[in-house]
Amino acid sequence: MPGLFRTIGSNWRAVLLALLLHVLLAVLLVYSIGFMTDAASHGNQGEHIVQASVIDANAVDTAKPQPPENPAKSPKPPAESSQAEPSADKVAENKAAEQKQQKADQKAKAEAEAKAKAQAAEKARQVAQQKAAEQRKAEQRKAEQKAAAQKAAEQKAQEEAAAEQAAKQLAQREAARKAAEQKKQAEQKAAAEKAAKAEAARQAAEKAAAEKAAAKKAAAEKAAAEKKKAEEAAARKAAAQKKAEEAAREAAAQKKAEEAARQAAAAKQAREAAAKAQLRKMLSQESAGRQNAANQQAMAAYVAAIKNKVEGNWIRPPGASNISCDVQVQQLPGGQVVNVRLMGSCGSPAVDRSVKQAIYKSDPLPSPPQGAEFESQINFKFQPSQ
Repeated sequence: MPGLFRTIGSNWRAVLLALLLHVLLAVLLVYSIGFMTDAASHGNQGEHIVQASVIDANAVDTAKPQPPENPAKSPKPPAESSQAEPSADKVAENKAAEQKQQKADQKAKAEAEAKAKAQAAEKARQVAQQKAAEQRKAEQRKAEQKAAAQKAAEQKAQEEAAAEQAAKQLAQREAARKAAEQKKQAEQKAAAEKAAKAEAARQAAEKAAAEKAAAKKAAAEKAAAEKKKAEEAAARKAAAQKKAEEAAREAAAQKKAEEAARQAAAAKQAREAAAKAQLRKMLSQESAGRQNAANQQAMAAYVAAIKNKVEGNWIRPPGASNISCDVQVQQLPGGQVVNVRLMGSCGSPAVDRSVKQAIYKSDPLPSPPQGAEFESQINFKFQPSQ
C-alpha cells in the first residue's frame, strides 16, 4: 500500500485527469439513458391517434338496399259508385307526382351514397397519411436515438483514447526523466572511476620510474664491476685458450666431474632456496598487479645484465665472426647454472662450446633486481660485438 500511495503521489496529474474523464463519461451515460426514456414514454404526447379502416366503395354499393324496380301499385279501392271514382286526369297527375318524387328520392339517395363514398375515401386517405407520418416520425426518432447513442459511444471512445494517450505520454515523460537521471548518475560514476584510475596510474608510474632508476643505477654499478672483472679474466683466459683447445677431451671429462659436483651442490642449494623462493614468490604476488610494468622493465635489465656477463666471460675462437644465436639457461634461485641449451648453432661447434663455457663461467648469474620475480629459465640472444 505505501508503494501504491507513492506511485499516486508522483503521478497525481494523471490520476486527477483519469477521475475527471470517468465522471464526465458517467454524466453523459445518465443523460443519454434519460433522453431515450423520455422519448419512449412521451413520443405520442399531444397527438390524437385515429384508428380507421379503408372501405371499398364497391362493397358499399352492394351493401346498400336497392329500391324496387317496379314498385307495386296500390290497389284501387273497390268502386262504390261512379260519383266516388276520381277522374282520369287526377289519377295521372297523382301518378306523375309519385314518379317524380321517386326520382327525386333516388337522386338524393345516389348523391348521399356518392358523398358517403367520397367521405370514406377522404377519411381512408387521411388515415393512410397519418399512419405514414407517424411511421416517419417513429423512424426519425429511432434514427435520432441511434445517432445520439453512436455519438455518445464515439465521444466516449475519443475520451478514453485521449485519457490513454495522456497516460501514455505521462509514462513516456516519466521514463525519459528516469533514464536521464540514471544516465547522469552513470556518467558521474564513470568520471569518478576514471579519475581514480588516472590517479592510481600516476602513482604507479611514479613508483615504477623510481624503481627503474634505482635498478638502472645498481645494474650500471654491477655491470662496471663485472666488466672490470671480465677484462682481468679475459687476459688470463687468452693465454690458456690454446691449451684449452688442445685438451678439450680432458677438459670435458674434468668439466663433467665438476658439473656433477656443481649439480650436487646446486641441488642442495636448490632445496634450501626453494623455501626462500616460495616465500619471495608469495610476497611478490601481493604486489604483482602494481609492479607488473616495473617487473617487465627490471626483467629486461636483468636479462641484459646476464647477457653482458656471459659476453664478458666469452673467449672468441680464432676466425669466429658474426656470432648470433638464441640461448636458454636453466638456473637456481641463487643464480647457479643448472643447464644450458643453444636454440640453434652459433656458427660452428667450437663457437657453440665457447658460448656454453662462457655461460658456465658466469656462474653464479647476476641476481634479479630488487622486487622482481625470480625466473628459473632465462632466454636471451647471444650476439657479441663484432
